[in-house]
Amino acid sequence: MGPSKSKHKFISFLLSLTFVLISFLHCSVATSSELVTATISPLIPQIKQKIRQYPSLVCGVYIKPSWTETSININGEAQFPAASLIKIPVAVVLLRNIDKGLIKWDTVLTLKPKHYAQGAGYLRTKRAGTKLELREVFKLMITISDNTATNMIIDLLGGINKVNQEILKLGLKNTRLVNYLGDFKGTNKTSPHDLAELFEKSLEGELLSSNSRKIFKNTLLKVKNKSLIKKGLGKFTKFAHKTGTIGICVGDAGIVYLPLWKRVTISIIVRRPFNSLQGQRIIREITQIVREYLI
Repeated sequence: MGPSKSKHKFISFLLSLTFVLISFLHCSVATSSELVTATISPLIPQIKQKIRQYPSLVCGVYIKPSWTETSININGEAQFPAASLIKIPVAVVLLRNIDKGLIKWDTVLTLKPKHYAQGAGYLRTKRAGTKLELREVFKLMITISDNTATNMIIDLLGGINKVNQEILKLGLKNTRLVNYLGDFKGTNKTSPHDLAELFEKSLEGELLSSNSRKIFKNTLLKVKNKSLIKKGLGKFTKFAHKTGTIGICVGDAGIVYLPLWKRVTISIIVRRPFNSLQGQRIIREITQIVREYLI
């Protein structure tokens, strides 16, 4: 056999192999998507049954896999006390201002007496007049949910009314900033659907610049509180999220990143009897149901 014929046979073999591999991958992905799509609907009665086991709780759940148009929406449009989940829209408003060139990351903020807040974080232990770069204050607001840091950022953005104007522009129907942090009475409001939609638009959509998306995602991946959805997902799952906890309410929302560029957006908020541990427990148990079927 001449070298020319050998070369042609080898090329034909490579082309055939490539076709087989592409067909295999296409079938595998399609089969996987069909399987997952088929199992989304049975999740709804299972989650509802789980919620019925906790009659003292009011739960809102919104779950959306990226590979199907199907979503799970159980009381997802209802308004709940936002607790520290309000920091998600505050963060997005800040990032949009940075993208517009109105604010810079190296802006130096001064801690003032009006910024001090009880609850999460340690900036409340610093002296008035302490100066910090915005990038550090932002990191504290997200990763350790620092209430004082959040108040500094709200102030930088022009105050509560200005932030609410920007929240309305984001299309969030059930989210309102009513008071500075810490809002232990739960006057600030949001819904599971609002948070899920905001995560999708800000981390995976065109709401933010690519640089802001990267910064936001990397910061959310470093959130210290892993006791809610993250615990239900398991140790090695990649989850960009934010939690919120006050006496009457507990919640967690974010995006689970999976292999093959798939993701699942999960948002759960629970109104509970004051400080009841059942709130945390049901979030983990709902997440475990989701993990078994979708992840």
